[in-house]
Amino acid sequence: MSSVISQQFNILSYIIYLFIWKKYNITMSLVEKLMKELESKPEEAKKLMEKMAELYPEFSFSSQVRKLVEQMSLMAEEQTKIWQEIKAIKEEQTKIWQEIKAIKEEQTKIWQEIKAMLEVIRNLQAQQSRLEKRMDRIYEGLSASIMYAFGELSRYAGMTFEEFVRKFLTDRMRRNKEIPADRELKPAVIEGEEIDAFLEDPLIVAEITAHAKSPEEIEKLLRKAEKVRKAYGKEPRKILVVQTAEKDVAKELKRIAEREDVELIVGKIL
Repeated sequence: MSSVISQQFNILSYIIYLFIWKKYNITMSLVEKLMKELESKPEEAKKLMEKMAELYPEFSFSSQVRKLVEQMSLMAEEQTKIWQEIKAIKEEQTKIWQEIKAIKEEQTKIWQEIKAMLEVIRNLQAQQSRLEKRMDRIYEGLSASIMYAFGELSRYAGMTFEEFVRKFLTDRMRRNKEIPADRELKPAVIEGEEIDAFLEDPLIVAEITAHAKSPEEIEKLLRKAEKVRKAYGKEPRKILVVQTAEKDVAKELKRIAEREDVELIVGKIL
């Protein structure tokens, strides 16, 4: 019982302490002296508190305790609200991370699909490249065969093989829109060199021979192309047309043509 009274006294002493200090604006040192005096005379302190409770109902022990309890209850409610908000934030954050995870998974699927599509495109491009090369070989072989056959026929038509090739190349380039319809390959003399088939724009140099006995024919073309390059300040398109050639010569012509970027057409390999 005495411990309860002591606790009540301590609480009330603290309340009196605050009340006097705030109510009458007494300096802290005077309040402390007064509190020590009351502590030494508990009976008088009790009477003082009872009297103050009569004069100031809000100062009563029960009133103060009730206020403290109400404040603590409000604080507990506020704290509960805070924890609920924190919980809601955590749940929202969890949802956001789940959505981010779903987006990443979807993005991974999309990249996998794109990767698969790129692989398909690469395969199609490779197939197209092989097909184009095959068609080029077929076209070159067909062009060479046609050129050889018509070259033979041109003898009976009063046309030289060189004239026939110029007309053949001109027609093919016009059809492929490589040269304008109003232009044609013609013989020309550039820097003292006789060129079998020449066009200034676009710049084309062609060497035409009925039979190649050696790779010298392609060397002649390269020499003439170099003079044209110096005269016009740009690299010409180089073409070598041979009606017939021995197998070994044709092989060497092809090797040099690939190295020097020369378009080679051999009508027939003997």
